[in-house]
Amino acid sequence: MKRYSWGCLVLVSLVVSLALPLVFGGLDSLDELAALSPAVVALLLAMIVAGWILNAGRIRILASGLGVRLPGLVALRTVLSAEFAAVATPASTGGAATYAFLLSRRGLRLGEAAALVAFDQVMDLIFFATAMPVALLLYLTGQGLTQSLIAPAILIGLLALGVGVLLWLPRHYRPLAIWLGRVIRRVPGLRRLRYRLARWLIQFRASLTLLLRLGVGRLLLVYLLCVGHWLLRYGVLPVLLYFMGYTGPWSYIFLAQGLMFLIGHLSFLPGGAGGVELAFAALLRPYLDGGTTAAATLVWRFCTFYWYLLAGAPVFIFTASRPGVAARRPVGFDAEDMDISRRA
Repeated sequence: MKRYSWGCLVLVSLVVSLALPLVFGGLDSLDELAALSPAVVALLLAMIVAGWILNAGRIRILASGLGVRLPGLVALRTVLSAEFAAVATPASTGGAATYAFLLSRRGLRLGEAAALVAFDQVMDLIFFATAMPVALLLYLTGQGLTQSLIAPAILIGLLALGVGVLLWLPRHYRPLAIWLGRVIRRVPGLRRLRYRLARWLIQFRASLTLLLRLGVGRLLLVYLLCVGHWLLRYGVLPVLLYFMGYTGPWSYIFLAQGLMFLIGHLSFLPGGAGGVELAFAALLRPYLDGGTTAAATLVWRFCTFYWYLLAGAPVFIFTASRPGVAARRPVGFDAEDMDISRRA
């Protein structure tokens, strides 16, 4: 994508994202914004930053499983850069690519970096595959998270199920790899890349094997950081609505955000602009008046879209412009552990 066309897309996204709530809410939305305490916005932004820090912790632990020591500040810069790339590209396509690119410049092989990113995203999918049904059940039964022991029980269940899937999934990847090889063989344009992709898959498998050697305790910690990150990010809207007088079920807010983010991924504009705002208005309008809905949309989008652009852009430029470094693996790590990719 050319630079000017990408810049135009981001500009159009910002205009659409700002204009739609004002059209729906009118001048009443400005009054609602003026009434909202700056301390509330600061709290919401602090939740976003805390989520970034938890994500950086995930990346550090996973990188250590591949024998690369990733400093905390470098991990945080990598997370911010990837988050910026995700919201600045349609369907968040730039996020995973930026993760892999920046991690490969810190000494990880490209296959290892891809494995780390895939491992990280699998944990996200596991969280949502378990959390969404729970939220739906709570919403349909009219239960809340304030009942005794239900919140810690749900958290423990998510952790246990997530770690179980993480331990089970890599042992059943072989049928998928065989199917992918058959597809590549049948597509003429990909035949030349077949052996290169095969080597990449072998390295990918070896990296996953090494990551699983982290042990149950560290995998549990990684998944706990994953759960904490998403609870913070999905907690921004409930906290905001609480201060704006929302009285509906919080499980509905969790489900609504999942649907809004899904619609945003289907949008051709960066950050899901347009689709997210329309979904927000449709899903929250039964509980809030027009002005409050518009104001909540603007504040929430500032925290989950504009803030990512403002804070991430300079970090992305700084990080991408720095030269790469050689891997800093422990003595004997490459010979003993990474040899699995050559034996596979």
